[in-house]
Amino acid sequence: MNLPFFIARRYLFARKSHNAINIITGISVLVVAVGTMALISIMSVFNGLEDLVGSLYNSFTPEFKITPKSGKYIDTRNFPANKIRKIKGVAYYSEVLEDMALLKYDAYPKGSAARQYVAQIKGVSPEYAQMTGVDTMLLDGNFLLKKGRMNFAVLGSGVAGRLQVRLNDYGSAISVYFPNAESDAMLNPMNSFNIEKIAPVGVFSVQQEIDDKIVIVPIDFARKLMGKQYEATSIELGLSPSAKLDETQNQIKNLLGDDFVIKNRMQQNEVMYKIMKSEKWSSFLILGFILLIAIFNVVGSTTVLIIEKRKDIQSLSHLGAEERLIKRIFLFEGMLISLFGALSGLVLGLILVLLQKYFGLIPMSGGFAVDAFPVALQFTDFLAIFALVVFIGFGASIYPVRKIGALLK
Repeated sequence: MNLPFFIARRYLFARKSHNAINIITGISVLVVAVGTMALISIMSVFNGLEDLVGSLYNSFTPEFKITPKSGKYIDTRNFPANKIRKIKGVAYYSEVLEDMALLKYDAYPKGSAARQYVAQIKGVSPEYAQMTGVDTMLLDGNFLLKKGRMNFAVLGSGVAGRLQVRLNDYGSAISVYFPNAESDAMLNPMNSFNIEKIAPVGVFSVQQEIDDKIVIVPIDFARKLMGKQYEATSIELGLSPSAKLDETQNQIKNLLGDDFVIKNRMQQNEVMYKIMKSEKWSSFLILGFILLIAIFNVVGSTTVLIIEKRKDIQSLSHLGAEERLIKRIFLFEGMLISLFGALSGLVLGLILVLLQKYFGLIPMSGGFAVDAFPVALQFTDFLAIFALVVFIGFGASIYPVRKIGALLK
């Protein structure tokens, strides 16, 4: 049996001669437990928010997006669409043409001033909704882009709010203005714009940045508006559930060569994910620093115990125990306080996170996509927090142990 560990364990759980020492030790364990629980809870909330925001973006972001490496447009006549469709795992294929345009909405009631707003027109293929799942994010109306020869628009909630659109009011269509580079504006200023009308039939909400600028329309409408025939600004792909992401991406890269850039969802939203990761680990460091301050209760607890056990220390020394062995006893004592507090905090944090996940103890205000703060557990967080507490606890235990040599003289 490890003698220093055995004695340290007895010291931790045995009743002390002074009740104050029991209280100090209990407070030390409690402080470590509360700090650890707070770390687990905060990290789990960041994980939940990351998953939630990711799922919202995924409802609008395609699994793969192909753009030209140079220039703005892809000539779809020379693009190997059929070969890409035949790649194993590719389930959906959509040509996309998007650019900024001025929207003008005839006001209601008639005679009122028209409302104007600059938005991003996104022309897509018919299977776009199936590919992304944006039709599941509708707030009002339907996701319908074409019926017979009629074109329809689905607007982000921010755009719809700025224009104050009335859905399915075909008498009040949206006029879309796009610059006409080939016109002679000197003779007639109105010729400097291509103007097309389209009826709004749906409103979606994904994320404010998207909601405030995107209007989804049929790609035929977008091409007519922008004076294009075969061009696309990007090709967006959806995968089957069984597809292997990296393998499929490499196959497409090999097919297209160096003339195109292909990005998966993570790469398309790289900045967002980096910001969320940095916020998460910044919070980890801040709370870790607070835990560092709190865990120095272990210094006080170990110091008081050393003072109380000075007779035991001298007795062990007279029996032949080396100073190194005696120091290890109290080093283990401090470590046990930290470990017991860390394990208690991990268990309490796990319980709290599970209660939040299944019962929504803390609600989220502001009409967000969910009613309660989202949480998600990650095993790596448990390991990181446990390692941090052990490291700090070890450092906090060393300082008082160094004073034992003075008691042996």
